[in-house]
Amino acid sequence: MADILTVTSLNLYVKSLLENDSNLIGIAVEGELSNFKKYPSGHCYFTLKDEKSTIKCVMFQSYVRGVNFVPDNGMKVIVRGKVSLYERDGAYQLYVTNMFLSGTGSYQIAFERLKEKLGKEGLFNLEHKKQLPQFPFKIGVATSPKGAALHDIISTAQRRFPCAEIILAPCMVQGAEAESTIINAIKQLDEVDDIDLIIITRGGGSKEDLWVFNSEAIARTAFACKKPTISAIGHEIDFSILDFVCDVRAATPTQAAEIALPDINSLKMHISSLERNILNTINNNFKNYRNNLLILEKSEGFLNIANRTSREKDKLISLQKQLKSNIDRKIELLSNNVYAKTEILEQQSPLNNLKKGYALIYKDNKVVKNYNFTAGESAKIVTDSQEVDFTVTKTRKRKA
Repeated sequence: MADILTVTSLNLYVKSLLENDSNLIGIAVEGELSNFKKYPSGHCYFTLKDEKSTIKCVMFQSYVRGVNFVPDNGMKVIVRGKVSLYERDGAYQLYVTNMFLSGTGSYQIAFERLKEKLGKEGLFNLEHKKQLPQFPFKIGVATSPKGAALHDIISTAQRRFPCAEIILAPCMVQGAEAESTIINAIKQLDEVDDIDLIIITRGGGSKEDLWVFNSEAIARTAFACKKPTISAIGHEIDFSILDFVCDVRAATPTQAAEIALPDINSLKMHISSLERNILNTINNNFKNYRNNLLILEKSEGFLNIANRTSREKDKLISLQKQLKSNIDRKIELLSNNVYAKTEILEQQSPLNNLKKGYALIYKDNKVVKNYNFTAGESAKIVTDSQEVDFTVTKTRKRKA
């Protein structure tokens, strides 16, 4: 005999079957609203019906905020959500996450489905948003080289910040092959070292023309960028998945350039204002210092310092005079000493003997004191008045 289940166990088991069936998750159902009621909590309960059947539905307050119209009985709508079972009543029902007026079509359903998926993964979270550089000197642009978007960005850059360089990574912006070319363009720009930020853009168009920018692959490529990104897709009212992923969303290509680049005229005015403020600050500080100095000069403490400085100056002058006098006396003593020693040296000089009638004999430029000459040798005799070169013709021994 099979195990006996409680009612709750049975309902929970059926609920788990429904919630684990992939065919009942993220489904879209079309029908007419009936018994629609919104409670003070913000939750909405209603029935969705067609010609033959009905299904109970619940839409919680957090999802109701995303509905862009006021639901009412009799409206034909498309809802998206999952099937589950409310175990208390044993009734299965549809838990709705999105609601659109019928006729919105599969494009919007796919858009909301991808938006919800990437949102849950955190691709839209603020903590992942990178800050734009204040002065970008090189901007990468992923767009069609033939579109008006590129022209708008270049003309805006020339007007606002002429020193900025625009680097184009050409790509298709609509059609079956556009996705891969956009991805390649973003990756190429992200690999250029000196590019400061990337703008991904195209001009306006129909929902179908802009649909490629709702690509999950493009969104993930933009999210993975190391450089800051700006999306500028279509016109102001157009939103794409890429807009939610990029660090900044611009309503138009022109606005993207305006967001990315500073206004050079505003910068010049700001610099001029800073210069004026700095000069005013310097002048005010100078005036304050000068006034403080005048007050200080008149203060008793400063006057005492001035008087003391004057006294010390007088002392210094007196010491200078005394030092000069001592130096002069020392120089005089040294001079007299040098003169006396010079006199002694002159008296002892051999040259003085020449004045007395003596002579000096030089042999090979040396004074001869005791030298035995031989006949034929040459020498020189120096007297007080002349020098005489001679050659020895004869020698003899001198008697003692």
